[in-house]
Amino acid sequence: MRNDVRLGLVRFLVCAAAVMLLTGPAAAEWGKPKPSTEDWSWLEGTVWYVPTYNLPAIMTSPDTEAVIPLRDQTVYTIDGYANGYYWGIARAQFLGPDDPRKVPPDSDPACNRMAASVTPEGTLNVSFAPMESSSGERITGVGTMRRHRGSWAMELQMTTGDTVQVTHWAYMRACPKNRPCKLPAISATAQEFVEACRTSP
Repeated sequence: MRNDVRLGLVRFLVCAAAVMLLTGPAAAEWGKPKPSTEDWSWLEGTVWYVPTYNLPAIMTSPDTEAVIPLRDQTVYTIDGYANGYYWGIARAQFLGPDDPRKVPPDSDPACNRMAASVTPEGTLNVSFAPMESSSGERITGVGTMRRHRGSWAMELQMTTGDTVQVTHWAYMRACPKNRPCKLPAISATAQEFVEACRTSP
């Protein structure tokens, strides 16, 4: 009788251990796919822009309490990607409150070289450095890769400037591949808008 009790107890403990292994935190972690920086390799060759609903930005200065509404049309191309880093060219153009809904591109484009990192979990750190001067002001933005309105978006936020600051956040959208991508605030495609930075002296 005692042997039967011991055998039953052993079987119970074995079953309990198996249940804990299959349903506990260890099992949940075991079943998860391992994150990899290769997950974001598809970013290479893409073009990103600020959509209509995220154009609004604000301009402020420490010298005044005034908060001036702006629209910020930023576009960048991702020319390369490796091991969780990507790089490319960026261009931005600000529109004031009295500007029309859509304006031509500036004849003197504000161009930046972009270098960024993206973690396996999608956290972003993006740096923009002016192309025309190595001593120009650098801008750093932070954000996250998110699923938004059915597709991937770069949720970014940044503040530019020193004496006058422009603060902006947006869900940056990717242009359709191999098709013209019209901009909401500039009378040009995203590709044309950035190409001026590659061809300008």
